Amino acid sequence: MENILDREPLNKYDFTKMVNMWENLVFTAVADMIERNEMCSCQDCVLDTCALALNSLPTRYWILGCYDAFCPPEKFTEDVMNIRLAEEAVLKAYRLVQQNPHH
Repeated sequence: MENILDREPLNKYDFTKMVNMWENLVFTAVADMIERNEMCSCQDCVLDTCALALNSLPTRYWILGCYDAFCPPEKFTEDVMNIRLAEEAVLKAYRLVQQNPHH
């Protein structure tokens, strides 16, 4: 199957500059839970939990380099409320995964 980003006219754009701001917060929460042995560390559970958590959070995308001077990404990722929202989303997602694990 062809990667849609390899297709004209999309192949001339750098989509790696578009970043979901929640990803680092969700991945950090998951890593912390795994390190504390509060979560199964198998790939299925981790990916399912991350996907569910990210889908439950409001969309927040950033175009790297374009607006960093006006509102740096760190302002979002260091905000205590955003950290808490990500942690809550991960906990809720993992509870759902535990009820129907794929492993």
